[in-house]
Amino acid sequence: MSSFIPIGAVCPFAGQVNPVSGAANGTWANSSCAGSSAKPAQLSADAPLLYLESQGWMLCDGRWLASSGFPELFAVIGYLYGKKSEGGVDSYRLPDYRGLFLRGFDAGAGLDPDAASRLSPTGGNTANVVGSLQCDALQSHAHQYQVVQPAGISQQGQAAGASFTSQATSVPDAPARSSVETRPRNIAVNYIIRFR
Repeated sequence: MSSFIPIGAVCPFAGQVNPVSGAANGTWANSSCAGSSAKPAQLSADAPLLYLESQGWMLCDGRWLASSGFPELFAVIGYLYGKKSEGGVDSYRLPDYRGLFLRGFDAGAGLDPDAASRLSPTGGNTANVVGSLQCDALQSHAHQYQVVQPAGISQQGQAAGASFTSQATSVPDAPARSSVETRPRNIAVNYIIRFR
């Protein structure tokens, strides 16, 4: 295996990282994908706390960096995730992958049917590019249910006919796995980006 890891590479990291930013993911704050329940990161006392920046890695937490401060990383991602200027200093944004699943860029493969509706980060690229976001979705579908159709009005004291009967619905097996989102089984990791 090659020991070369390119600048801008993003990797899942299973260790505990010292958080630099405890702020909510504000990259898409003005979209329908905005997070609604941000809470500060909790650190486990049972795991070592790592400062990855001394090893050339940063947490993908959406913080702003001066364009001149990390020129190698800026040369790779530029203003892909956002741009701002304050006091004559241009800044770019790190990707903010906290709480998100990553999906490979479609790049014309035809496997992302909603690619044209992807959202661009604030101040960043247009839709359907690396760095764009899709809100959560549930594929459109319909259900057909059997219903009892009376065959006709019955005379007093006689049962009315029915074309078929239906069974009562049942409660899902306990415990029901319901939530405020649709998601696959998952494990939380930190996403880190190489900056030097």
